[in-house]
Amino acid sequence: MANLIHTVYQALSDLKLTDIIIYDFRGHSPYYDYQVIASASNERQVNAAINHIKQALPEGYDFHIEGQETSRWILIDLHEVIIHVMHKEDREFYQIEKIFYERETISLEETNGI
Repeated sequence: MANLIHTVYQALSDLKLTDIIIYDFRGHSPYYDYQVIASASNERQVNAAINHIKQALPEGYDFHIEGQETSRWILIDLHEVIIHVMHKEDREFYQIEKIFYERETISLEETNGI
């Protein structure tokens, strides 16, 4: 699991996405363990995140993508990890972090113990 989180974080970071936050949902959701949110400065960067994640995952990895049509907010479902890549303006508008206020955020270093 730690490898997947590191892979996702590195792929998003390599694209210069900002405000990357990892939320810990272990023990709170039967469907996934983590949600990751990142901000992109434009639609091209949002779309690039899809390709970067695809290339970073092992070949044949099963995942699902939502929101690719608008390129403003995409959701990538990796089963154990849900990734939200949002245009900065949309992230400010929707304030998705408020939904997760009860969830702990974890640093990338903390994922080493997973």
